[in-house]
Amino acid sequence: MSNRSSQAVRHNSAQSTKPGESEYFDLHTRGCGYLSRVRWVNTTSRGRKSDPFLCCAINALHGEVDDPSYSYFDLRVTATDAQQIVASLEQYVVQNKKVFVAFGVGDIYAHPYERNVKDPKTGNITGKEWTALIKGRLLQVTHVKVDGVTTYSAAGNTDAEPENDSDDHGDARDAEYIPE
Repeated sequence: MSNRSSQAVRHNSAQSTKPGESEYFDLHTRGCGYLSRVRWVNTTSRGRKSDPFLCCAINALHGEVDDPSYSYFDLRVTATDAQQIVASLEQYVVQNKKVFVAFGVGDIYAHPYERNVKDPKTGNITGKEWTALIKGRLLQVTHVKVDGVTTYSAAGNTDAEPENDSDDHGDARDAEYIPE
């Protein structure tokens, strides 16, 4: 980012910040993919961060439409609207239905961890390997399709619309919210 661009970002950010509030640089990512692992996490610690919180995973698509690649996101659902939508979709995930979402995430980071390596023929553990996944905060769900049927589309939002018209990835441009 050039110095001029950086100054413009800080200037715009400063205009919307009230005196005494902290300023932040936001890292937001938009995409579409398949929702899974919807769950409530109960913590054992005490304090402000000890309340249960909603989490989910999204296998986000990228690359060629005919042969997409996937990136796995493990997300804490933080926005109230997103919490309501994801919580309402939990039943479909449990039923192993295809839940396709267009989404916005923030504050992503790589989370490295060590996992067991299994022999593909025997299933026996043969060692360990390091791998990583992407963690972050789910800020927005703009479109939802369950088994190819649009069940939600945010009013007036065109930022993260799926561009593919196939049943696998769906087109939610003209859909409205369909209550359960």
